[in-house]
Amino acid sequence: MKNKLIQVVIFVIFLSLIINPHLITSEILEALKVFIYTLFPSIFPFFLISDLLINYNFCNTLNKYFSKISNSLFHTSNASNFVIIMSMFSGFPSGAKYIKTLLNKGLLNINQANYLITFTHFANPLFILAVSSHLFNNSKIGYLIIISHIIANIIIAIIIRPKEKEKIQQLQLNEIEPFSVNLANSIKSSLDLLTLILGNTCFFFIITKLITTYFNLGTLPTIFINGFFDMTKGIQSISLLSSPNLFKGILILTFICFGGINVHMQVLDIINKTKIKYRNFLLGRISQLAISSFLFFVLYYCVIY
Repeated sequence: MKNKLIQVVIFVIFLSLIINPHLITSEILEALKVFIYTLFPSIFPFFLISDLLINYNFCNTLNKYFSKISNSLFHTSNASNFVIIMSMFSGFPSGAKYIKTLLNKGLLNINQANYLITFTHFANPLFILAVSSHLFNNSKIGYLIIISHIIANIIIAIIIRPKEKEKIQQLQLNEIEPFSVNLANSIKSSLDLLTLILGNTCFFFIITKLITTYFNLGTLPTIFINGFFDMTKGIQSISLLSSPNLFKGILILTFICFGGINVHMQVLDIINKTKIKYRNFLLGRISQLAISSFLFFVLYYCVIY
């Protein structure tokens, strides 16, 4: 049944390419615009720099300063600190990327990887602030969204943390390659993942356009369809609403915390051929959505009202 459903969806896209090619090409151009002006500038530098930092043993440097705090809060240390801290600034799906990279290098074990994949889903703070400035006339709302979704992940991490603390120790890496080699490898690795993100974005922009074009949906259902498949498109379409800022903020948090099917497909591709459990990632997103929405509701009434 699953294969037949996929066949039907792909065949509908194929027919649309023949019957109404302008509809498809316009969405691809829109997806490219989002990628070039929003996703690539905010993601590529973080992917490139973080990959270089891993290769130059930055995990040990972080360990010196954050091991006591992370060991107390999350019962983690060593390479886990790198994943937690860097994913907060990079935006998803960087958490999954770092986990797989460090797992392949032997700096994380599979238990640590499955723990980290549950709560290292963070949106890029610059992206949230840029979106918030466009949608709201109050800059505080953007910061409340950032605080809510970060604290929600921290709460999840504490609740499900391992019973035993990781041992704090120096990590041993292989001999460091020349900078020119590391730079070239980091660029290739980052661009490979960005190509995946671009392809997924184009595909799900097409899917949402077909659904909203062929079905007579209202404004709110259209926004939910957009956000369910692609977080960026869902957040962009919130500008169509004339609802209160509280409702808009919760909608943004919903799309950010769930990530959209687009992000889920990216994570599935990244963790493919590893023993990292996608179920952990999915349960983490559902939990983060519920906790962050509640936190935002409380903070909104405490700070804005």
